[in-house]
Amino acid sequence: MTTLWLAAVALLVLALLFVVPPLLRSPGARTSPRAELLRRLHADRLAGIEKDIRSGALGTQDRAQAIDELQRQVLEETSQATPRAGLPARPWMAWGVAGVLSIGLPAAALLLYLQVGNPMAAATQMLAAERSGSHEGDGADVERMVGGLAARLRSQPDDLEGWIVLARSYEYLKRYDDAVVAYQKAMALAPDQPLLLADYADALASARDGDLEGPAGAALDAALAIDPDHPKSLALSGMAAFKRGDLPLARQRWERVLALLPPDSEAAQRIGADLARLDTAQPPAAPPAAPRVAAARRHVAGTVSIAAALRDAVAPQDTVFVLARAAATGRMPVAVLRLQARDLPAAFVLDDSLAMSPDATISRFEVLTIEVRVSRSGQAAPQPGDLSGSVADVALGQEGVALQADKVNR
Repeated sequence: MTTLWLAAVALLVLALLFVVPPLLRSPGARTSPRAELLRRLHADRLAGIEKDIRSGALGTQDRAQAIDELQRQVLEETSQATPRAGLPARPWMAWGVAGVLSIGLPAAALLLYLQVGNPMAAATQMLAAERSGSHEGDGADVERMVGGLAARLRSQPDDLEGWIVLARSYEYLKRYDDAVVAYQKAMALAPDQPLLLADYADALASARDGDLEGPAGAALDAALAIDPDHPKSLALSGMAAFKRGDLPLARQRWERVLALLPPDSEAAQRIGADLARLDTAQPPAAPPAAPRVAAARRHVAGTVSIAAALRDAVAPQDTVFVLARAAATGRMPVAVLRLQARDLPAAFVLDDSLAMSPDATISRFEVLTIEVRVSRSGQAAPQPGDLSGSVADVALGQEGVALQADKVNR
């Protein structure tokens, strides 16, 4: 980043060197070519008159008349050769223009860059360089850059590109739980993007030791519903099917994605190797029951709906928040899921990936209160006119929770 800005400053200084110095030069007196020719011609005529006098060809009276005639001609011809006088030189004007350019040119360049440039590209390029190993040992610099981006996004939460860069930065740093939260922020701004859904599922699986079921599988299904030929979603969905033993579906997904990839690409070679495994290997053995039970206890699941009597009071685009609260955290939710009213009724799963803070995840609390709020303003804070509902004393790991927005906030 420092090198980039130094190069930009050097180019601006070079541009100013071409523009400012000519303005500061004092214009010297210049004689037009025609005026110079007339001067020499009149000098020759005067020398000719003097020669005629010395030779006796002209008398004294004739000499005076010839000189008067020559002077009259000089005045007439000089007045025709001299250009009209311009404005007198004003040194302060040149200095003023030079000063304005010295300040205005860099300012204009910066404003143009902020309008049409991509400030996030520098961060993305730095991360790419880190991945290639060209800046080994600079992990602290990457951490500082990522921390600065996260701080900026807290005050600019509508920056979609910023959330995507932050999520991928967290993935590079192997901070998968943080990456999941950043992807959720991005998906809230762009909910129907297959690539974001697939990236979210990938990060969620990385945070759960490769588990592509549950919310990760739902995200992949949503991505394929939008774009049935999305390569990453097909590849991950095939892996999910392979892991749960559904080999026909895994083959279908992988053959489909293989047909979409360039035959000589690295991704095509990996998919080809996965297909070959289907003919020669069995899927991984199912994990023992105890870990599955433990994993199940990390979330709360159920359905959310709006009471029939209040359905007409809701617009399809109204925001729906499904929240889990714990007594120990007060009003701060331990998990938040964002939907739209048009999606209801809908199934929901609240788990650690939806945590508001990595230090207060849903799996840390045994008893929870699950709430729903339908917000017309789209704001997380309760507002008069919002619809709401809640279910208290929900045990961690409980499924089948029936949550309904059945009252209007006053």
